[in-house]
Amino acid sequence: MRFLEDFYGNERQKDYFASLIEEGKCSHAYILEAPAGSGKKTFARLLAAALAFSSEKEDERDAKCRRIMEGTSPDVMMLTREEGKKTIGVDATRDFCASAYLTPSELNFKMYIFDEADKITPQAQNALLKIIEEPPHGVYMLLLCENSLSLLSTVRSRAQKITLEVFDEDALLSYAKKHALKGAEDEEKLRFAVRMAEGAIGKLSLLLESGDTEFSAYHTARKIVEGQVSKNRGVSYFDFLKMITDFASTREALDALTKYLMSAYGDLARIKHADEAPLHFFMADEAEKLSLFLTTGAIAESFAAIDAVRRDMQFYTSLSLSAANLAMALWKAS
Repeated sequence: MRFLEDFYGNERQKDYFASLIEEGKCSHAYILEAPAGSGKKTFARLLAAALAFSSEKEDERDAKCRRIMEGTSPDVMMLTREEGKKTIGVDATRDFCASAYLTPSELNFKMYIFDEADKITPQAQNALLKIIEEPPHGVYMLLLCENSLSLLSTVRSRAQKITLEVFDEDALLSYAKKHALKGAEDEEKLRFAVRMAEGAIGKLSLLLESGDTEFSAYHTARKIVEGQVSKNRGVSYFDFLKMITDFASTREALDALTKYLMSAYGDLARIKHADEAPLHFFMADEAEKLSLFLTTGAIAESFAAIDAVRRDMQFYTSLSLSAANLAMALWKAS
């Protein structure tokens, strides 16, 4: 179907919605679940455009569909978290849905897209229930989330869940090269992006195109773990301290570095506990080798030190002090 065919992969999901649209049997509410960067917002807009294309007059539908994809259609709206806020509250949810009972401005329907629906507070979800339970004619609700279990059971029971596809590393590599994504010519960076994308094409593209800080943080995190393993065997505390403080010159850099360190030590902890869950940071042979030089206690202490720094960062503490404290704690733990 027009528009849905533009979305990569997810053939089963696209065929399902195409059939519903053709038969005029779309439900009033869907939960769209997938990891960050999987294209949930893009899919939601393509779905709205496909609905419009099938129901609008031929001489008007191209312009209306274009406005949907540009995010300027008055009848396809998206609610996102306000910058600096961790949740979406009841007032924002009520304001967003205030026009649900009004006639559409230009389309034959209205679509309300809730980005990060798993961040909507329980009180706000309860406020949303009234519309989901008794939806106005021609109103569709799309709840986008990474984890649908964060939604109230009453919400989940009234909306059908659709899970978008994630891709293995071979598929991501193939996609990046086939579509000549910016940055894919750098083989090392491509391998990094594929590994960290967690199966999401959008995240892969972002890491390749604008992930220089992430790429550097990933490499620095590797050097830090290797530095711990080589403590007093070619790596001095001064070298170790300088490695961390030189990199952590901005809050963005320190945030990225500690995020990757958490992932690295998480992998080492899985190896130590013989956990068969997939590794996220290291290849299996790398993690096995490094884990031989760090005790379970050292890994736990390192993890706790990183967590403490990440918590302190929420209170705008000195970057240099946070970096120095991190270096001292990690060196002591090894």
